[in-house]
Amino acid sequence: MLTRLAHSSTQDRWLSASAFAAGALVLGYGLQVSNGTQHPAALNALSITILLTVLGLSAVALRSVERWQKIPLLVIAMVGFGYQMAVAVTAPPGIYLQGTQADFVLHHQWIAAVAVLSGAAVCVPDKWLKWAVMPAVLVAHFALGLWLLRVSPNPRIDVFVWHREAFEAFFRGENPWAMTLPNIYGTTQWYAPGLADTQHVFTGFPYPPLSFLLALPGHLIAHDYRYANLAALTAAGALMTYARPGRLGGLAAIIFLFSPRHLFVLEQGWTEANVIFMVAAVVFTACRFPRALPWVLGLTLAIKQYMVFILPVSFFLLPVEKGKPFDLKAFAIFCAKAVGLAAVVTGWGLVWNPTAFFNSVVAFQAKQPFRPDALSYISATADNGVPTLPLSLHFVGVLLALGFALWRAPRTPAGFAATTSLVVLLFFAFAKQAFCNYYFVAVGTLCIALAVLEPAEDEALTRARADGLGATVGSAPQPT
Repeated sequence: MLTRLAHSSTQDRWLSASAFAAGALVLGYGLQVSNGTQHPAALNALSITILLTVLGLSAVALRSVERWQKIPLLVIAMVGFGYQMAVAVTAPPGIYLQGTQADFVLHHQWIAAVAVLSGAAVCVPDKWLKWAVMPAVLVAHFALGLWLLRVSPNPRIDVFVWHREAFEAFFRGENPWAMTLPNIYGTTQWYAPGLADTQHVFTGFPYPPLSFLLALPGHLIAHDYRYANLAALTAAGALMTYARPGRLGGLAAIIFLFSPRHLFVLEQGWTEANVIFMVAAVVFTACRFPRALPWVLGLTLAIKQYMVFILPVSFFLLPVEKGKPFDLKAFAIFCAKAVGLAAVVTGWGLVWNPTAFFNSVVAFQAKQPFRPDALSYISATADNGVPTLPLSLHFVGVLLALGFALWRAPRTPAGFAATTSLVVLLFFAFAKQAFCNYYFVAVGTLCIALAVLEPAEDEALTRARADGLGATVGSAPQPT
């Protein structure tokens, strides 16, 4: 059984590349429709993205797609880039913007530069893409992020204020997970009974210690932790670009970096920027520096509460030698290193005050109330604001995602990233709270999966197309 799980599939497909790219673009559209809240079009986009992710993970080799290799992907990318640029110049990138007319002219100038670079990414040779176009793309993304943070310096959202309060408490020698946070909304409707009054929310910092540490440099340097989030997002794009040779990494990074609600996520200060960065880091490490893999995986497990779900498929990251049995002992040691580091990184916050830490990081999240405006099937089927489906279905979704991945997914870094996407999609599609920040993780991990795919190149098919022998392509041997 273990041998079958380890070796049932180690082949990426071109169909998967098209499915992951299309899924990231469709979900980006869905989040744009209503900023990640309940909306029929957004729910349809979520459903389509789930189906595309399942299709990509199934590693099906359709002859009509595989024989054209990257051409369908390039068409999808060009259409997607066009859509992303159109949204960028017609829709506000945030909701708390305070810029002048000159500021928005500058924004449009950067978008025009990005549009040119996106077109070049499809056309230029791979070498020029990696060493000329993509560095310019990363600079443009970082510049747009700096622009956003300057024109939206004080978003009215609890996560932004809570980070600032937690950092200030930390430097006073206080425990960030044992404090009481301000209720900036002046109402208790967003919190479970007993968790808040009109002035305070009775919880400490609700995110794990590693998330706190990664955000801290932004607060120290600029008194705005979102600068650290911007660095994480740009770094995630760089890791996608350079994880593998070839064009896919650059195309995936552009889809991710200019997804319609990307700057909105940055503006709101959501911590999912660090989640995407860590998943990109672990996949990059699997491709480039496998000896460091258990330690980077350990940090990834520690970055967010729900990331523990990806541990069962972490063996997808390990190199596989065809014909050799699965080494259970080696995998157990690998997991022990990762879990051990995650425990150490998380432990310094836990030992400070175990009860307060548990109440803030675990219990607070579990007690949060059902949100009828959430982008989920639970909310869509609610009757007069009351859920009609069991709230425990999101755990069933995780089990279904992991079971399908263990059955069908390629045992590759791309399979790991795409499985992470499916876990996130199904977990929040059936959750009581599900908004833009959570689904943005799925956009990012689908792009990471696309970036590190290694579909087989069929030289016979390539030569046949080059020679204009399309009529004989159907008889050429297909990738195995």
